[in-house]
Amino acid sequence: MTTRVRHILFSLAPVLLLLLLLACTELVLRMFGVATPPPLVTEAHYDGISWYQTNRAYLEKYFPPGFPVIPEFKTTLFRKEKTPHTFRVVALGSSSMFGTPYDMNANIPGIVRKQLRHLYPEVEFEVVNWGASAINSNVVRDFVPSLLTFHPDLVLVYMGHNEYYGPDGVGASYPEKLFPVLTRIKYALREYRLVRLVLPLFTHPPDLGTPAPTLMREVSRGQLVATGSAEEERIFRHFAANLECILDTFHDAHVPVIVASLASNLTFPPFVSDSLGVPGSHEPFPVAMRRLFAASRYPEMLDAIHALAPADSSNAEVLYWKGIALRGLGRSSEAKVALSSARDRDLLKFRAPGAITTIIGQVCEKEAVPVIDGDSVMSSCSPDGIAGDTLFWEHLHPTAYGYAQLANAFVRQIRAGQYIPGKVASDRLLPFDSDSLGLCWLDLAYGEFSIEHLTGHWPFENYHRETPLLQNADNTLAQMVADVHARKVPWNEACYAMATYFWRTGRTRDAETTYEAMLDEYPYNFYTNYLVGSLLNNCGRRDEAVRYYRQAKESNPSYLNARVDLGLILVNNGDYAAAGEELQYVQRQSAKTGEVRMQAMAWYGLAALEANRGELQRALDNVANALTLMPNYPDALRLQSAIATRMR
Repeated sequence: MTTRVRHILFSLAPVLLLLLLLACTELVLRMFGVATPPPLVTEAHYDGISWYQTNRAYLEKYFPPGFPVIPEFKTTLFRKEKTPHTFRVVALGSSSMFGTPYDMNANIPGIVRKQLRHLYPEVEFEVVNWGASAINSNVVRDFVPSLLTFHPDLVLVYMGHNEYYGPDGVGASYPEKLFPVLTRIKYALREYRLVRLVLPLFTHPPDLGTPAPTLMREVSRGQLVATGSAEEERIFRHFAANLECILDTFHDAHVPVIVASLASNLTFPPFVSDSLGVPGSHEPFPVAMRRLFAASRYPEMLDAIHALAPADSSNAEVLYWKGIALRGLGRSSEAKVALSSARDRDLLKFRAPGAITTIIGQVCEKEAVPVIDGDSVMSSCSPDGIAGDTLFWEHLHPTAYGYAQLANAFVRQIRAGQYIPGKVASDRLLPFDSDSLGLCWLDLAYGEFSIEHLTGHWPFENYHRETPLLQNADNTLAQMVADVHARKVPWNEACYAMATYFWRTGRTRDAETTYEAMLDEYPYNFYTNYLVGSLLNNCGRRDEAVRYYRQAKESNPSYLNARVDLGLILVNNGDYAAAGEELQYVQRQSAKTGEVRMQAMAWYGLAALEANRGELQRALDNVANALTLMPNYPDALRLQSAIATRMR
C-alpha cells in the first residue's frame, strides 16, 4: 500500500466512522421503534375480515417540521386479501379528489363507487380515495409506487390545481429548483428515524402575532406568480415530468389509468391582479365595475374597459369584468375566452391555468392514456357554457352536483374502456338525487358549514354563498354539524345520532339515506345493517328489511337482535323452516347469556310460528314461556288471547 493511499484512507477514516455511527444509531432507533414514520396504511379487523385502512397522518413527511396545518387522507377501508370478485379502483389527486368541502360520499370516488355498484351489482367494488388537500404531483409521484402493493385494477386521476403551492412548488429551495431530483431525495431521507428525530430541533416556534393558520395561507405564503414567468415555466416542466412518471409507473405494472383534465369556476373573480391606472377617474376600477354590473349596464362596462391603457388590457381584473360584461350581453363564447384569461393571469395561483390542461392532454396522448375534458364536462351542464356557481362553491371546489358530473364522466369512460368484467345490469346511471346517490344530510350540511369557514378567511374577501340546509336546520341539527366540524364528535357517531333524530322526528327518508351512506362506506357493518332493517321493518317494508337483517347476521352471527327480527318477518312470510332456525338459535343463545328480553321475543316468535301452522297447544306453551320471562309483554298477551279464542 503506497503512502498516498494510506494518507487518503487515514483522511477518510473520520468520515467512515461518522457514517458507521449514524448507521448504528439508525439501526438502534429502528429496533426500539423510535421515530417510526407513519405508514401509508394501517391494519384493522372488523366483522371477521382483515382490512387495510388509509392512514390519515401519512402526509406529514411532505411538509416542513412544525407545519401548523397538515392535510390528511380520507379514512377508507379495503380488503387486505383481495377476493377474485373484487374490483379495486384507486383515486389520486388533491382537494377536489378528496371531496372538499364534503367529508363522506359527496365526492368523485364516492359517487363513482355508487354508480359502479348500480351498474355491476355482481362485482364488489372498492374505490380507495388517495386524494388530499394541498398535495400536488410531487407528493403523488412519491407514494404511487407503494400503491402497486395493493393490486389496483384501475386508477383515476384528477390533479393539477396545487402545482404552484403544494409541497416544493414555488416554495422549493433554490437547489431543488435547479435539480428536482433533490426533492425526491429529501422525501426519502425523511423516512429515516434519525432524520425524523433531528428535524423537529430546527422548528421555529410560531409567531403569536401572525393570523391564525389556514391551509391556503400556509401553503402559499402569499407568493405571487406572474403568467409567463420563468418560475411558472419551471412549474409546468416539473408537472409534466411528474405526471409522465406517475403514468409510467402504472403502465409498467399493466394497470389502466383514466385522467380528467381540470375544471374551475370561471365566474369567480381573480384573487390578485396588477395595479391599474384608470384615466380620468377617481373611482377605483373594481368599484366602478360592480356599480355598473349591478345596474346591468354592460355596454358602459365594455366602454370603460376599452378606455384603459393597452398595458392594462391583459390585467386579470380587467379581463374578468370584460368577461362578465360580455356574458351579460349574451356573447358567451367571447366571455369564456376573457374569463379563462382572467383565471390564467390571476397572480395568486389557486386555480390551475389552461396550460396545465394542455400539459395533461400532451402527456396523456404520449402515454396513450384516455383523458376526460373536465372543463367540457362542467361547461355542458351550464346554460351558457360557462361553468359557474351552480357547479362550484368558490374558485375550484365543486358542489355535490358538480362532483356528480365529474364522477359520471369517469364512469362513462370506464364503461367505454370495458375495464370491468361482468354483465351490466342497467344502461342508465343513477340520477343526481341525494337519496339515490346516498348523499346524507350531514355530509351536505357539513359541506355548507365548511364553505362558510373556508371563505371566511384570507384570501377571500366579502365572499358569501347561500347555505340552505344550515339556514333551515333546527338548533339540534346545526349543533351536530358544528360539533363534527370541530371534531368534538366522531363522524360515524354523528351519523348514528342524526339518523336517530330523523327517525324520531318522522324524517324516515333522511334517516334511511344516512344509514345507506354509511353502508356505502362500509357495507359489512352489522349494526348499521340492523338499523336499516329495523327502519324499513318499522315502515312496513318488510321484504326489503330481510336483506339488511341477513347481512347483519352474516357480519355478526352472534348479534341476536337481527336474528330475532329476521325470524319474526320470516314467520309472517310463511318461511317457517328458516324462521324456526333463527328463533331457536336466539332462544338457546339468550338462555345462555341471560338476555331475558331477547329470550322472551324468541319464544313469542316460536309461538306465532306454531299458531300459523295450526299447532295451537304448542303455540300456547311457547307464549306462556315468553310471558313467564316478561309478564307484561304486550304482543305476547295479544297472541295468547288470540290463541285461546281459536281453541274454544
